[in-house]
Amino acid sequence: MLDFTYESFDEETKKYLNKAMDIYSTIKDKEIRKKVIFLRTNKLYTFVKLDKKILSLFIASFYSPKLSEILEEYDDLKLSDLFDFIDTKAEDIKQLDMDKYNEFYDKNIKLDLMSIIKEKETCYNIKALTKETIFFSLEGDGASIISSDIMNFFGQSYGIKEIWFCNHPIFKSIKNYAKEKGLLQEKNYQNSKITLYNYNNYDNNYDKIIKEILEKYYPTPEKSSITTEEKIDLESEELWNILDDIKVKFIGQERAAEYLFYNIVNNQNIVNTNDTSDGERSIIFLDGSTGTGKTAITREITKRLDIPFTATSVVNYSATGYVGGDITDTLKQLYKKASGDLQKAERGIIVLDEFDKISYNSQNNGLEMKKAVQQQLLDFMGGGKYEIAIGDNPFNRRKIAFDTSKLTFICLAALTDLRDKKTNNKPLIGFSDREEVQENESYTITPEDLIDLGFERELVGRFNVYLHTDEYSKESLLRILKESTISPLIGFKRWINSRNKKLIIEDGVYETIAESAYDLNTGARSLQTVMNNIRTPFLKEVLRGKEETIYLDVDTVKKITEETVKRKVRK
Repeated sequence: MLDFTYESFDEETKKYLNKAMDIYSTIKDKEIRKKVIFLRTNKLYTFVKLDKKILSLFIASFYSPKLSEILEEYDDLKLSDLFDFIDTKAEDIKQLDMDKYNEFYDKNIKLDLMSIIKEKETCYNIKALTKETIFFSLEGDGASIISSDIMNFFGQSYGIKEIWFCNHPIFKSIKNYAKEKGLLQEKNYQNSKITLYNYNNYDNNYDKIIKEILEKYYPTPEKSSITTEEKIDLESEELWNILDDIKVKFIGQERAAEYLFYNIVNNQNIVNTNDTSDGERSIIFLDGSTGTGKTAITREITKRLDIPFTATSVVNYSATGYVGGDITDTLKQLYKKASGDLQKAERGIIVLDEFDKISYNSQNNGLEMKKAVQQQLLDFMGGGKYEIAIGDNPFNRRKIAFDTSKLTFICLAALTDLRDKKTNNKPLIGFSDREEVQENESYTITPEDLIDLGFERELVGRFNVYLHTDEYSKESLLRILKESTISPLIGFKRWINSRNKKLIIEDGVYETIAESAYDLNTGARSLQTVMNNIRTPFLKEVLRGKEETIYLDVDTVKKITEETVKRKVRK
């Protein structure tokens, strides 16, 4: 029985695995999407974590002595191209702490490595787990969709000769090397009965090890505080305290936050009512300028109420027959966010951002494609059962039926052109050219406006709640600085205190920062931008200076904000 514990590997194999873990830890949460040529489709394929592990083990081989010597003989495989392929630079790879490798291996690599080796064990006797036998085991269908086809995909993508990963001569060379060193032996087909017997015993040992790993690192998730069959307690004082906290956090958008909160809470309660009438479930259209907190407010509400939530740009998706993602991918994301609790996932929230970008008319591009996407969203938001495949391994997935009739859909749009048309705003050229919006200036956006903009009437008819976030005035930005729990100035002060120093703020600093942020015209995030620019000149003083008191005055703030936008040129 092969020993898969980290401690059992020789030093060279540990170094090889460590490098693979460095690569994988860097890219495991990175979205890598490529056109899947080998599946004869134009759709983009999103690499799952198993794919990334296989690629990490493959790329790490180029750093390993002896292996790299063999790899160098095949000049169609270059390390730089492989890093380009995963949209990463070699210098971006971060090294894990030495005392973290063992735990990282047990939690992230061990189970998949066992599966890969097990597949090879059907045809070969692997005498020892070394970097050579591990690398050779990457060949074939047992590892992932990447392991059998990706090099053909890679070759076509980079103009290299067309090859199949599993037929690449590099694996034959490594196999011959491993056989010569006594690390690998092909099984005798005539002894298949003995092989089968040993293989079954091998399975039993695998099951025991896998069970131990799953119990240690992947315990059964605890039951949610709001179960799938419970309604939210409207009499709970804690519930309304959550709303108060959110309104304090999003100063200037209290109305939008409150109405959104009520609709989400109500949706969570009515989905368990069997006699709910059609249209009672809120489908929300939320518009507002960039930086006014549309996504942030929704995310905060769902986090505090423990509701599965996913946000995505609707422009990433397409209807069947067009290049782009599949809208049902959002259902898979909700399922993962709900830790595999289907009923909880079906009560989740899907936020579709940049919704106005799928509007169409005879003048803009992609009319037919956008029209098709709108039609698909019409059905999607209307409620129905969609079959989705779950599981990271493409060869070991199961399908489930996901009911979208209980979901809360929130569609976000900036509606910049429509807003400019309604208010006759002049385009922003520079900070000094911006005209402050009068406090009493207002406009209306109606469903008919959306139809005129290029949305299908039936799709607009799905929306039964219209909300909006307001543009920030100087006064609301000032209140955020002084009162909000996410005030960047409060964060600046907290950062300085963490260095055992004290911040003294001169009168007028708050007003100066708010005015500078208002001129940036990027909503509440402009406050963070201004504060980041202010913090930069103080980094040296706070991190290395000996003074215990830091002074922030109006003149300093003005000077910093002015220098930020200025550029020097050579005459």
